[in-house]
Amino acid sequence: MKAGKRLASCAAAWLLCLAPSMAQPLSPPPPPPDAGLQQHLDAQLPPALPLLDSSGRPVRLGESFGGRPVLLVLGYYRCTQLCGLLMQGLLEALHDTGLPRSAYRIVRVSIDPADTPATAQAARDANLAYADVLEGPRRPDTPLDLRLLTGTEPALRSLADALGWRYRSIGDANSPEDAYAHPAVVAVLTPDGRVSRYLPGVRFDPAELRLALVAAGEGRIGGLSDRLALLCAHLDEQLGRHSAAVLQAVRAVGLLTALALLAFVARQAWPGRRPR
Repeated sequence: MKAGKRLASCAAAWLLCLAPSMAQPLSPPPPPPDAGLQQHLDAQLPPALPLLDSSGRPVRLGESFGGRPVLLVLGYYRCTQLCGLLMQGLLEALHDTGLPRSAYRIVRVSIDPADTPATAQAARDANLAYADVLEGPRRPDTPLDLRLLTGTEPALRSLADALGWRYRSIGDANSPEDAYAHPAVVAVLTPDGRVSRYLPGVRFDPAELRLALVAAGEGRIGGLSDRLALLCAHLDEQLGRHSAAVLQAVRAVGLLTALALLAFVARQAWPGRRPR
C-alpha cells in the first residue's frame, strides 16, 4: 500500500506540474515565421535552375549534381558573421571526418541578387585558403570541389522554396552585417540532387557529418529521428524559447506519463486483485 501511495503522489505531482500549461488552450501553432526552415526531405531540387558560377559562366544547378553527395549552403557572400562562421565550421568538420575530398562536393548559393561572380570568387578564395590552413603542410592530391553560385531573385527564391529554407531582407541592404535574416543550415543532398538530411548550426560533429555524407552517397533519406532532432533544436529567435510545436509535444508526453502512472496505481490498488 505504501508503494501505491507513493506512485499516486508521483502521478499527482506530474498533473500539478502540467496544470499551468494544460490550462492554456491547445490552440494551433502560430504561422511559421518568414525566416526559418521547413524540412523537405526527399525533395528534388530543380536541376534546370539558371545560375552563374564564380567565373561568370551561366550554369544550371543540376551541373553540380552527379557522382558524389553535395553539401548545399545558402547564404550571401557579403555576410561577415553567420555565413563565415558556418563555412569555417563546415570546413573544419570535413577535415576531421578523414574523408577524401573526392567523397563530396560543396555548393554555396547566394540568396542576395546583389552578389556578383566577383563577390563569389572572393568568397571562394577565402574558403579555399582556410581549407589549406586546416591541411597544414600536407597538401591533398585532390583539390577541394567548391562551387559558389549567384543568380536572379526569382531563381534564388525558387531554390530556397524547394529546400524549405525561408529568408527575408532586414535593414539596409548596403549593410553587410544585417542584410538578411536566414537559418544556419547545411543541406546534405544525394548525388542526383534530392534532400537527404539537414544539419543545423555553425559547428558540426565530424562523425555525424561523415555518416550523413555516406548515407546521402548511397541515396538514403533521413527519417523521423532527423525530423525530431531538428524540431527539438528549434528555438523561437525572438522569444528565446522552444516553438509552440515543441511545447505541444512536451505537454502530450507529460500527460501520457501521468496517465500511465495513475493506471498502474489503480491496477495495484484494485480491491478484487489478489496476488497469484
